[in-house]
Amino acid sequence: MTDVHSLAAPAAPADLKHVSLDRESDARYWQQRFSTSRARLEQAVEQVGHNVSAIAEFLHHSG
Repeated sequence: MTDVHSLAAPAAPADLKHVSLDRESDARYWQQRFSTSRARLEQAVEQVGHNVSAIAEFLHHSG
């Protein structure tokens, strides 16, 4: 039997303009939003900062 909770999208973080990986639920949200792994998301934040647009651009061009 499939766990219904595993199918649900993570709740959106309070700040949708800045990627924060401090809370696990926020990290899961951003991973799903960008269709990427936690490690890749961490790399993006390290390279370009927390701005959503900058991260999207980084992931798009370096993917």
